[in-house]
Amino acid sequence: MLRGLIKKIPQSKTTLLRKARESANPLALEALEKLREHGSITDGSLRGVDWQKAMLQNARLAKAAMEGIILREANLTGAYLGATHLQEADLQAVNLQRANLCDAQLAQAKLAGADLREAHLAAANLQGADLAGTDLTGANLWGADLRGADLTGANLLGANLYGARFDHQTRLPDGVPWAPDADLARFTDAAHPALWQH
Repeated sequence: MLRGLIKKIPQSKTTLLRKARESANPLALEALEKLREHGSITDGSLRGVDWQKAMLQNARLAKAAMEGIILREANLTGAYLGATHLQEADLQAVNLQRANLCDAQLAQAKLAGADLREAHLAAANLQGADLAGTDLTGANLWGADLRGADLTGANLLGANLYGARFDHQTRLPDGVPWAPDADLARFTDAAHPALWQH
């Protein structure tokens, strides 16, 4: 009896992981809730999982252990990913409009071409992240760690960069390395006389 139960648990988890990736949004969210009930959101079960093109709008994935996950071209509009571990995740061309990524760990994440319009990235760790061509229009990057991040071609119009941390390895949207005297307002302020446009 016990042997049968042990076999069913991993299979059930595998099925739920597949449903979260392949199902339409309501069913995908239902699968996520069941994974949460099993403790699979925070126990490392999502590390390196391939959820490419998953329909996870409004998903609740706070504090999830998702290092190295593949979410390329996935839809995570309005998702809650506060304090989520997404180090080295593949988030290229992902839709994260209005998503909450406050305190998220995104070091070395691949976010090239992602849609982060009006996303909340306050205090997020984006060290060494690839943000090339990312749309960060109206995003809140208050206190975010952007040291070593590549923002080449990124749209920062209306973004809040107050308290954000940069270093000489950070690439600004115009491809130039950050310097202490960098005028960041020319990337964020539409009324700036020297506004940079990609």
